[in-house]
Order: sequence, then structure tokens, then C-alpha cells
Amino acid sequence: MRNLQPFAITILAVAVWWLFVPAVRGQEIGEQVELIRLIRQVIATHPSAEAARAEVEAASVDLGGSRRARWPGISVESSTDRQGRDGTTTALAIEQPLWTGGRISASIRQAEGSYEAALASLDEVYLDLALRTAEAYVELQALRRRIEILDESVLEHQKLVDSMRRRVEQEVSPASELMLAQSRMRQMEIEVLEARARAEMTLVRLRELAGADDVTVTAPLEYQRDLQSLDVRALLDRALSFDPQRRRVEAEADVAAAEVALRKSTLFPEIGARYLHYVGERDLDDELGLVMRFQSGGGFSNFTAVGAARRREEAARRAVDSAVRDQRERIMTELAAYTSAVRQAEAGFEAAAAAAEVTESFQRQFAAGRRTWPEVLNAVRADNWLHHHGTLDSAKGRALKRQMRDAFYCDADDWKSMLVEQGIARQRQALKGLVGG
Repeated sequence: MRNLQPFAITILAVAVWWLFVPAVRGQEIGEQVELIRLIRQVIATHPSAEAARAEVEAASVDLGGSRRARWPGISVESSTDRQGRDGTTTALAIEQPLWTGGRISASIRQAEGSYEAALASLDEVYLDLALRTAEAYVELQALRRRIEILDESVLEHQKLVDSMRRRVEQEVSPASELMLAQSRMRQMEIEVLEARARAEMTLVRLRELAGADDVTVTAPLEYQRDLQSLDVRALLDRALSFDPQRRRVEAEADVAAAEVALRKSTLFPEIGARYLHYVGERDLDDELGLVMRFQSGGGFSNFTAVGAARRREEAARRAVDSAVRDQRERIMTELAAYTSAVRQAEAGFEAAAAAAEVTESFQRQFAAGRRTWPEVLNAVRADNWLHHHGTLDSAKGRALKRQMRDAFYCDADDWKSMLVEQGIARQRQALKGLVGG
């Protein structure tokens, strides 16, 4: 039986190494990474892993039995009317195989191949469980982060609704804009509820994999923007070397090759040394000699069985090539998806920064006046035209400047109080930031 810890470390390297290497650099792998502990718990307790380990134990027992086929065999024989005597004659026979045409060696190789196939199947189960655990773990972390973002969005939408409500009360904006803001806030609230439900279901899936209701996820999962570039050739070589599917198919091909040798051995006689001792018969002497045994199948079917075994071996060898190609295709597809995801993440960071600047500018200008956003834009455009083409001292010029002033300033006490409150709030935020820095 293999130790679980090497498998957990191998699975980590295959499933999540490139995600977590920057985050755990300088720490003890297996002691500090929460995901590794979850993977170990899953592969140690999951029924499919236990079944695969039982298959390995059974294959190990079969291998030991095939190797003991070289030892002498003991049998008891009974016969009647032997040498003209009435009654039953019982004899103890011990037979030592001397030459079997390669049957015993082929049986051992077949058992060894079955054992290696069982080990590779165990690795397949471990890898599948590890990937499922990593997928559920990362999905849960992503959903929790999404919930945090949506909660922040709900707060921002609430501020927008409050601002829009004041503008509607002051008859600056139509009631339809308030209804639109409220509907968008409700949509955000619905998305929060959906994300929370999905996170709960993902946690349930993770707990089912681990077989424990007390499984919790507390470690933060941070995206590292300074990820090291991947050595595609080295990664591909390591993945193909570890690939349990390829190793299982190769072991099955070895089993098929041993089956060919086993079928060929039936074409030859078996020779062994035999010792025969008669029980309870004093007048019968013990016998010691060589025994040759040959048995052909019906219609010499053992000849055709050799050909069939060869075809199965060829099919198994081709299955190995197919498994290598499939794995290579999966790895290259995942690498392409990884590269695309990294680029999308970087583009997302840039888009988020730009959106934050636009939003901040919009909020400043939206709160500065009592006009609608299109009115503010029109006033800015008119002022720009006046600067390039108009005359400031003309009646039209004075009217456009007044339009610009009215877009950002109005002579109303409630509006002035709002600006004072916002100004004080911004100063407090700035002081808080300086103290915190």
C-alpha cells in the first residue's frame, strides 16, 4: 500500500501548484496550505479511493500467488480397483514444475501488469478527487469574493438611490430615473442572494467530498499578479510522465503481452518431477519420476487463441499512443485557457481602474449641481464652443457662461448644506488615510 502523503504532494503539483506557488513561497507545503489538507482528507476517506486501494491490495495478493506457482504443489488422489485390488486407494502427490513453456513466467508478468494497472487506477482516482476538491475550493473562494463585491455594489447603489431621491424631491430629475436606480439596486440584491446560494451549495459539495460536515474554508485565496512564466516543455514532460491514465493503459498493454506468452505456453507440454506416496497401503511402494503433460483445446483452439491475444496486445499498444495524444491535447488546451485567463485578468484590472476613475468623476459632477447628467454635458460642450468660437462679452457668451455656472452651482440652501457635508466627509477621509498611512 502506498503512503498517502506523496500522492497529496503530487496532486498538489499537478492541480494547483501554479496557482499557489507565489502565495506559499517560504512556507511548509502541507502545513500551511489549506487546500492540501482538504485534498489529503478527501483521498483518505472517500469511498472511491478506498475501493481503489482495495483493488491494489487484491492485485498484490494475486501477484504473490502467481510467484508461488514455482513452488511444489501438493494434491491428494483417490482411485478404485487399482492393480486388481478391491476398495479405494489414496495417494499423496507432490509435484514440482520443471519446465512449463513459459506459463509461470507469463502468469507472473500478467499479475505484475495487473498490479501496476491497479496502482495507476488508484492514481487516477486520487487525481480526479484532487481536481474536484480544488475546483470546489476555488469556486467557493471566488463566490465569496463575488459576494463581497456585490455587497459593496449594493451599498453604492443605495447611495445612488438616495441621491436620486433627493433630486426627484427637488424636481431636478424625473421620477423614472429614481425607479431605474431602484430596479438596478434590486437586481444587485438578487445577484447577492444567488451568489450566497451557490456558495452554500459549493460548500456542501466540498463537505461531501471530505465526508465531514465541519469542513470550513478560512484561508484567503489571493490572485498573484507576478506569476512566473510557465516552461511549457518541462510542464508537458512532467504531466505526461505522471499521467495515470497513460500508465494504466501501458500496464494493460503489458498484461496483453503476457497473455500472448501465456497462450503460447499452451502449445508446449509441461514437465515436472512427481513424488507419489500411498496412504495406508504397505504393499505399494512410493513413486518418484518425471511427468509430462500436454493438453490441446477443442479443435486446437489454443492456436487461434494465440492470434487473438496478439490482436488484443496490438490494440492495447495503440491505446497507449491514443492516451498520450489525448493528454497532450488536454494540457495544451488548459495552457491556452490559462494564458487567456491571465490576459483577461490583466485587462480586467485596467478596465476596473478606468471605470473607477470615470465613476468618481461622474459622482463629483453629478453631486455638484442640480442638473441632469445630459444637461451638464451640454453646458460643458457649450462652454468649450464659446472658448474656441464665441465672444465672451456678447449676450450669447454671457448666456452660455451662466448656463455653465448653473450646471454646477445653484443658489439654494439645501444644496449648499449638502456640499458642506460632502466636503467635510472628504476631508475626514483624507485625514483618515494620512493617519492610516
